[in-house]
Amino acid sequence: MVPKSLLLDPFVTRIDRNDLVNFCRSALQSVNMTDADALTTSEVLVRTDMRGIYTHGTLSLRRYVELMRDGGIDPAAIPDIINEGPSWALMDAHQAVGMVAGTRGMELAIEKAKTTGVGMTTVRRSNHFGAASAYTLMSLDHGMAGIAMSNTDVVMSIPGGRGARIGNNPLSYAIPAKEHDPLVLDIAMSTVAGGKVASAKSRGKTIPDDWLTDANGLPTTDPNVFLDEGALTPFGAHKGYGMALLVESFAGVLAGAAMTTDILSWAKESHEVCDEGHAFIAIDVAAMMPDGQFEARTDELISRMKGAPKAKGSDRTYVPGEMEWESEAIAQEHGVPLTQMAIESLNGLAEDTGQSSLFPRA
Repeated sequence: MVPKSLLLDPFVTRIDRNDLVNFCRSALQSVNMTDADALTTSEVLVRTDMRGIYTHGTLSLRRYVELMRDGGIDPAAIPDIINEGPSWALMDAHQAVGMVAGTRGMELAIEKAKTTGVGMTTVRRSNHFGAASAYTLMSLDHGMAGIAMSNTDVVMSIPGGRGARIGNNPLSYAIPAKEHDPLVLDIAMSTVAGGKVASAKSRGKTIPDDWLTDANGLPTTDPNVFLDEGALTPFGAHKGYGMALLVESFAGVLAGAAMTTDILSWAKESHEVCDEGHAFIAIDVAAMMPDGQFEARTDELISRMKGAPKAKGSDRTYVPGEMEWESEAIAQEHGVPLTQMAIESLNGLAEDTGQSSLFPRA
């Protein structure tokens, strides 16, 4: 029995990690994805759920499979290099699912960094790649720091503007440590991810008035306006807007991918590639400092943050990624946390793909 304390809102159940991976893998194979790519995609999505990032995990898999059937994603696509130098490469994903394109992109950046110290890969003609941290976590396995980013279809307003004009363009970094867990930040440039607005809508709840603007560009607490005429707000106004343009410059402009209003929405368009772009950077810290010194200094940095004087009423400070590492450790022991939306989506996927007998139960 999973303790109730491990099923705090919005999670409603936990299921075995391996069972969930196998179900997702089988569902993807049913639409002619290779076993290797199906496993890659499934492991990325399930680990995202394990880390508590419920808006970007297996919840989206049913939609990805629908895109594969309709032509927006090519399940057999093989991303390839179309131009490269010693420390950089440009890839074409050829409409591959974003998890495959993202994994290939970061693998190549890591390979380049092993030779030159810093490697960068950009990817064009890709799709929604899920949580950006899925790819920066890969760099940690090689003792490297990593940065990952993607542009998205327009869902966010800009200061002084009305309606959606730019994507909320997620960015992640991962910084290796030694005694402490690594630092891992994964954020969109909007005040909150669109998935949180959708989650509030599904539960019949209002939202804070700084999450969303309506058709007139004014704050609203109604999540129902999001997909029709509303737009997410950038975090910190000009700050989130400026960071979104940074991501657009690398993942869109430099990658040769579609930009802003030219990107098709993977949530709405089924038959054409949305042409999102990604950028991945791997940094071999051991090439710049004696082995282990960077990690030791990162430990000291983390210790200073965690040892900071506490505000009144607070008994703990956090560093980026700390809650996600704790969530993943709990999931390893007690199962993957899933929301009601995810359960319903996965049940629908099981019916769509004829995999109902494999769908794991709590």
